[in-house]
Amino acid sequence: MKITRTLQITEQEFYDYLENDVIANVADCTQRTIKVKDVKKGLRYTKQGDDVYNRVDITVLDYERGKFYKSKIKSMADTITLSYETSVVEKGLQIIFHQHIESFENKKQKKLMRMFSEGVYYGRMSDTLYDIQKKIVNLREGIEEKPLPQVKEHKHLKKLIAKKS
Repeated sequence: MKITRTLQITEQEFYDYLENDVIANVADCTQRTIKVKDVKKGLRYTKQGDDVYNRVDITVLDYERGKFYKSKIKSMADTITLSYETSVVEKGLQIIFHQHIESFENKKQKKLMRMFSEGVYYGRMSDTLYDIQKKIVNLREGIEEKPLPQVKEHKHLKKLIAKKS
């Protein structure tokens, strides 16, 4: 699937954001510190969940600052390949966002379900790009993003769930 959007950000802001996001993800997942120069084709890291079934392997398939970024995200459930191709236009930065979800192939879904799923996926893809724009604009204007509040676990609910198991 592919969508094209023009965002009100600069090429430098987009790639700075992208590189910083990859660097932060690597640090969170591996406790390893990498530099901007390490964000390149072949970079691999693993995000380990609570158990072996929640493991996600991320590989940068191709990267050239100012032109494109392509990565593969592989889990037990699915494999997703995504890419951003960019070009500077009069109104901002045009981004062509490609996303290929292996489980979303023709042979795996009925036509009606596929049409519904396409609408959902296109909406999510568009939201992803506009969320990136919002984060970049907030950074540009010095607006701090507040982390989502942590939901406190209710001890009585936890006991009730444990009894049902």
